[in-house]
Amino acid sequence: MFEQYTSEYLLQEMINDTKPEFDVSETSPLYASYAASANQVAKAYRYLERVLELVFASTSEGDYLEKRTSEMDVFYRDAVAAIRRGEFNISVPVGSRFFVEDVYFIVSENENGIQLLCEQEGEIGNTFPVGTELLPVETIEGLETALLGEIIIPGREKEEEASLFVRYQDKVAEPATSGNIGHYKEWVREFEGVGAVRVFPNWDGPDTVKVVIVDSNFMPAAPELVQSIQMALDPDPGQGEGLAPIGAFVTVESAPAYTVNVSATVEINSSTTIEEVKVKFERLLAEHLKTISFKEDVDPIVRERVVGSLLFGIPGVIDYSNLLINGQEANIILSASEVPVVGQVTLSV
Repeated sequence: MFEQYTSEYLLQEMINDTKPEFDVSETSPLYASYAASANQVAKAYRYLERVLELVFASTSEGDYLEKRTSEMDVFYRDAVAAIRRGEFNISVPVGSRFFVEDVYFIVSENENGIQLLCEQEGEIGNTFPVGTELLPVETIEGLETALLGEIIIPGREKEEEASLFVRYQDKVAEPATSGNIGHYKEWVREFEGVGAVRVFPNWDGPDTVKVVIVDSNFMPAAPELVQSIQMALDPDPGQGEGLAPIGAFVTVESAPAYTVNVSATVEINSSTTIEEVKVKFERLLAEHLKTISFKEDVDPIVRERVVGSLLFGIPGVIDYSNLLINGQEANIILSASEVPVVGQVTLSV
């Protein structure tokens, strides 16, 4: 808006407005005064331009973005520590601590299955595969087996600006009121560990509502998370004892996994190996599947050409052929409630 107000432009404006009898040559005191003033005013215009950028959510950032989104009760989400199942041969006491690779877990629940809380916030607690051996910090009598189990609540880093802005847009575009679809989405998104939600009204007759969720890794949600949301929304079906209105019969489910298997023949050069290509491809494919999972404006389709481009874009890959997705040379169309996950990847040279 204020781009034209450069120091050169402002200086020339002041010179143009000066009466002819005054000396405004570049060596004159008046010119020097004008130049200094023009620089300061141009700086003020730049600050004003920046203020305008920070006022609007689409161009704001940092704490100023949160000041804008807070008007719709949308704030940055703090980092969250992962909660995982634990597999032990005995019932270990709450508060018992275990570690793997300098990452510590503490037993937070041992009544309905043992749960382990990562002591470090963020995604670090998600990274260890199921079955990873845990070492106790202190000796526990009778302990012979200590393994990490499945993720219940995925760990999460502090929310980034792009994610905050998307949630703000969702809140503005789909205001929550009186138990509408937007209201269900708002309720469910407040639960730690929920990555996305879809709501299906009248799915099993009038007044029935199905809520399907994925976790924050865009994977099928753990039963514990599903149950906690069910109890919060509609613990006694239709009675209005939860967040859902009276007369609404709510069913909360995890999105079923749709396994995506990929096979191909790959031509590579000497800079890589087929094993390295496979590892990189599996990671890229997993990241891509997240971008089409439970997105409102994205068709849930695993496209053959996109999968091929992921493979071809890996350094060292010269070409590929015989690309099959779940045994077919075709796109895979998912249902609205399915979440795609990487299955078996078979690459040969």
